[in-house]
Amino acid sequence: MNKKPFDAPQELYTALREHLRHADERDVGHVRPSQLAHALHAPVRPTLETLVDALFNGDVVLHWELECPMCKAVSEISNVFLTPLHEEKCAACGAEFTVHADEETQVTFSPHPRLRELGPDASDSAHHDAMHHRYPATSVQELMTIQRFREWAQNEPLQGNAYLEVRKMTLWFSDLTGSTALYARNGDPFAYSLVREHFDLVGAAVRQAEGAIVKTIGDGVMAVFTEVGQGLQAALDANARLADFNTANGLAGERRLQLKIGIHSGPAITVTLNERLDYFGTTVNVAARVSNLARGREIVLTQTAYDEPGVNEIAARTRFAARTRFAAYPVACFESDIRGLDEKIAVCRLSLDPTTPSQAPTPAKKSLRDWLSAWRKK
Repeated sequence: MNKKPFDAPQELYTALREHLRHADERDVGHVRPSQLAHALHAPVRPTLETLVDALFNGDVVLHWELECPMCKAVSEISNVFLTPLHEEKCAACGAEFTVHADEETQVTFSPHPRLRELGPDASDSAHHDAMHHRYPATSVQELMTIQRFREWAQNEPLQGNAYLEVRKMTLWFSDLTGSTALYARNGDPFAYSLVREHFDLVGAAVRQAEGAIVKTIGDGVMAVFTEVGQGLQAALDANARLADFNTANGLAGERRLQLKIGIHSGPAITVTLNERLDYFGTTVNVAARVSNLARGREIVLTQTAYDEPGVNEIAARTRFAARTRFAAYPVACFESDIRGLDEKIAVCRLSLDPTTPSQAPTPAKKSLRDWLSAWRKK
């Protein structure tokens, strides 16, 4: 088995097909993406993306499954887009529960019969239970952060007024500043081509951070992630890519394109609007409003999002990187009115334009007590 990182998606695809064809059939029937990733010595996210490619190429079959939050019994269900679930009762323990696309639902995969016919051993329930305890599940919501899957889902719209509940997701709204001056000074065709290229740069940053583009709104982008840290990393990457883009195209001063981004995390519902999977609810509205508090090269997160595990560390690494250039990226937290909400909301603004060296914080000098304390810990 190849234990070194795969150099290209095609190599991982080839390895996946070979594994599905030749591995013990118990390990390829209703298998979780994390289990396949372990077998292939590959990261989980690229493995999931490869499984989606294999799904559309007819090499694998997708199974929709429901896990009871009480007894953990797993049952296969029909396509959640055609028959969305809300309140369910477990056939094993009788517990009643609300179904969330990011918790109780999960997806597994099997080889398509044309790739490999599986025998009765593939249904070994004891083996499947053991693998389910060992490898984490992939939720339907996580599957919906794969860009190609979202594009396929346009052909599988939720029926009527149906929806899927999501207990927690991260939403990201960006807007482009400087585009008005760009259109005015360079003409519509040239400016439009640059704005379109900006969408490609933002999309690449979002996918790199394991998110997906929900839709574009004017010069802005709405994106979805499973974790806040992914959204913040995508925001930092998108700003870096756009800065390089400005330099490569000679865009400076008022002609420079800049992003302002808002991030919020919370519950929402998945719906089909305008022939695409979209999201609706207070979390969506707050994320959109928070982006209006940002200016060019600023990222504004709600305090709720900023307090998520790992987020502060990402911002701190950003500030540390700036200090090595004798500057700092400041984070300012404050309360602000948000249109549509009765009370002020706490937010944190991360500025990507470093302060001047004279404004940078001066490291505090260590006292003798500090030195002695550090020495004793060695």
